[in-house]
Parts: sequence; structure tokens; C-alpha cells
Amino acid sequence: MASSLVIGGRRVKFRFFVFIALLIGGILFIVLRNQTTQAYTAVSYGTLDIVHYGQAVLIREETTYSAPAYGKAIYLIAEGAEVEADQHIAVLYKEDFDEEIMREIYDIREKILLYQQGKVVDQLINDDVIRINNELNDMIATIQTSVIKKDFIYMPKMESKLRYLLNNKQNLLDLQVEPDDYLKELFNKEAILVSQMNQWTTDIYASASGIISFVIDGFENILGSSAVDRLTMDDYRHIIETNGAFLDSNKKESMAELDTTVVKAEQPLYRIVDSTEKWYAALVIDSAELYFNIGDAVNAIFYEQESIQGFVRRVQIEDNRTFLCIEFDSNVENTVNKRILPLQIQKTVEGLLIPENALVQRKGSQGVYLKEDDENIFIETSVHAAADGFVIIEPISGNKALHVHDKVLINNE
Repeated sequence: MASSLVIGGRRVKFRFFVFIALLIGGILFIVLRNQTTQAYTAVSYGTLDIVHYGQAVLIREETTYSAPAYGKAIYLIAEGAEVEADQHIAVLYKEDFDEEIMREIYDIREKILLYQQGKVVDQLINDDVIRINNELNDMIATIQTSVIKKDFIYMPKMESKLRYLLNNKQNLLDLQVEPDDYLKELFNKEAILVSQMNQWTTDIYASASGIISFVIDGFENILGSSAVDRLTMDDYRHIIETNGAFLDSNKKESMAELDTTVVKAEQPLYRIVDSTEKWYAALVIDSAELYFNIGDAVNAIFYEQESIQGFVRRVQIEDNRTFLCIEFDSNVENTVNKRILPLQIQKTVEGLLIPENALVQRKGSQGVYLKEDDENIFIETSVHAAADGFVIIEPISGNKALHVHDKVLINNE
């Protein structure tokens, strides 16, 4: 027989008390639940930094220039330097060039120098001659070392400096020394060898003004400014995939750091980038909500470089991914020898700031519940930025205004 309790002459079973307990517990749960979910936060005014990363394909106006058949090229201009039209930029050596001829030329010039120095009448050498002698000795030693090591990258520059010093020395010594038969023979040998060497070399001069690069990747005639609006995500992926092997084989930052470069005949030798034209970076981000809009100013940081300002030129969303093109009007020289570079883009947005969990969906619209007296009023909003658990919002036109310090509901289930 079930246990019972007599109250006021009535027998009450214990299950009645269980029912009362459950009822009170349910009421308390609802009250406490409402107290928990009816939490509010104040609207503030602040900023958010939106940051995204990607592999950027660089687009720029550039023209390639080819060279006649040659075996080796020595570059006289650093990668990314500004050049003028007709500026001397490289020396090409034919495939059958005899490096021994170059060594003989410098040997003869050393003999001429030593002979003239030894024939100075009464050793009347003034301070200028002493200074030039010291410079000549240093230059000849440097040239001899380079020839032994077969390091000819700076040879044209050293040869030019040597000629300058020899001419100055010659002008001084001509006042004191009359050339004899031995000296004339040395001069004749030098002239013959120089003439022979000149037949094996070709001087290259810049065809136009602009930023120069000796790195050729095959996309120069494809990725001009006209490609900015035509490039697709498939094109982007193809460039990333096909250009990767090229990048792996070009570890050096500048071709000017290389010794000598063996290049195939008729291959383009260099390219000139028009520094007055805008250039672009195209990248794909794996998100459809970047909060980047056409015309937005962004800070761009290419791999291990300083931040530069750019502007969003193009935004295309496809398959939950976003294709961006960023436009720049300066600093092209810092990326001229690269086609693909890691890129960080950042935009700072300011406005009404709330926690992201204050946003709710109501009947297909996104917004917040504004506390007004004892009511929660829904206000539809647009989101301008989202980062680190916060969002920048703006009431959509036609809705009730939202102000700093207003209370909005959070954790609403």
C-alpha cells in the first residue's frame, strides 16, 4: 500500500508532493532561463582590422626584348633598377668566346704599365702618378683574381675603370717618356687582342626607359593591365601551378648576383616595366565573406617587404571563394623580378561595434534586438566587418536608429 500523509483530515499521497516539486522546479527553470538569456551589452564605437592572406599573381605593363645569339651574358645593371633609354645594361659573349684572350689583354696592359713606370726620367713621379699607380695596382690585382676564378660579372665595369686610370697615367707619362719600339709592340698587341675580343662581344643598351628585370617567366605578354578584368579563378590556379616550378629554380633575389648566365639563343634577354603605369595583385581567398568592397583602401604586405597602400579593383565571389584584384600605383620595383608572392592584405573598419553573438536571424533578416524600456525591438542591420568575435554594424535605412551606449540583447536562443 502506497505511503500517505493525513492533512486536515485528508489522506494525501506522496506523489502529490512530487508533482508540486516538479511544478516549482519548472517555474524556477523558466525564470532563471529568462534571466540568463536576457543579457545585454552596450553598443560602442570602435575599429576592426580585417586581415587576409593568399598567393598573389602580379600583373603589370612590361615589354620583353630579345638579344642576338650568345653564350654568356654579364649584366651591368641591378635587378629592379631604373634605366634610361640607350643606357648600357649588359655585355653578351658569343658561344665560342676564348676567355684566354681576356687574360692576355690584361697581362699586356700590366707590362705596359710596368715598363712606362720604369722609364720615368729621374724618377720624377708626382703625387698624382703615385695615387694612380696605387689604384692601378689594386685594379689589376682584382682583375687577375677575377680571371683566375672565371668570375666575369663585373669585368666590363673593371675594364672601364682600368681604361680610365690608364688614360690618366698615360697623359702624365707622355710628358716624360717617348715610346720606343718595345712599347709600340706592346701597344700593337693590345690593339689586336682588343679588336679580336670586340668581335666576340656585343654591348646591349636599354631600348626604353623604365624598371629593368632580367628574369623572364613567359607571362610578360599575357599578364598586362588588360588581364585585370578578364582573369578567372581557373586562370589564377593555372598560373600558380605552372609558375611554381619556375619560382623554385629562381632562389636568388637578383640576376645581378649570379656569376655568368648561360642562356639559349634568341631567348628574350630582359624586360622593361613601365613605372608610370598602375600594377596589380590578383589572389583568391577561401571565403565568401571578406568584407572587402571595390574602391576600398587596403594595406598590402608582400613577402618580407614594407607595407604599401592599394585599392580594391575587383571582387568576384564563386563557389564560396573570393577572387580579388588589388591596384597599386607605386613601388613596382620591389616586386619586378617576381610573378607570385605571398601577400597579406588588411583593411581597418570603424563604426558601431558589438559582440558577434548579438546578431540574430529573424524571418530571413539579420539584425539585433534593441532594449527599449521593457521591450526588445528588432532592428535589421548590415555587417561591415567581422573579426575576433566582434562585428561592425549599421542599421539598414528605414529602421530605427542605433546609437552608442544603446543596449542590445546577447545570447538570445
